[in-house]
Amino acid sequence: MRKSVVMNLGIVALAVVVLCGCQILGLGPSDKDLVNATMAKWKAALIAHDVDKLMETYSEKYLNTEGGDKNSVREYVAGVIEQGYLDNLNVNLEDAQITIEGDKATVAPVELISDAGTFVIEYNKLQKENGAWLIVSSKAQE
Repeated sequence: MRKSVVMNLGIVALAVVVLCGCQILGLGPSDKDLVNATMAKWKAALIAHDVDKLMETYSEKYLNTEGGDKNSVREYVAGVIEQGYLDNLNVNLEDAQITIEGDKATVAPVELISDAGTFVIEYNKLQKENGAWLIVSSKAQE
C-alpha cells in the first residue's frame, strides 16, 4: 500500500512538471532571452514598416523622456514611414547591452540606419508585465 502511494505521488509530481513546462526547473527561456525576443520583434516590425506589430512591443504605460505616450509613438512612426525616413532601414541591436534588474531591463544603445541617415536611441527601458517584456520608456540621443 505504502509503495503504491509513493509511486502515485511520483507520477503526480512528474505530471505537474510535464504540464507546467520546464520553467519550473529553470530550463525555460531566460529573461534575457525574452528581452531579446521583444527587441527582435520590435526590429522586425520597424524594418517591415508594420506599425501595429511594432505597437505590440510597447506597454500601455509607455512614456518617453519628452512626455510622449504610446499613441504619440504610433503617430510619430507612421509619419516617418510615410515620409520615407525608414526606407532601407537597418537596425543594429548587436552592439546593444542588456541590463536586467528584477522586472526592469535596459537595452542600449540601438542604432537605426536608413536612407535618411543614422539615428541613435540612447536606451529602451522595458518592464516585465504579465510575463511579457514591453517597452515602457525610451530616449533618443541628442
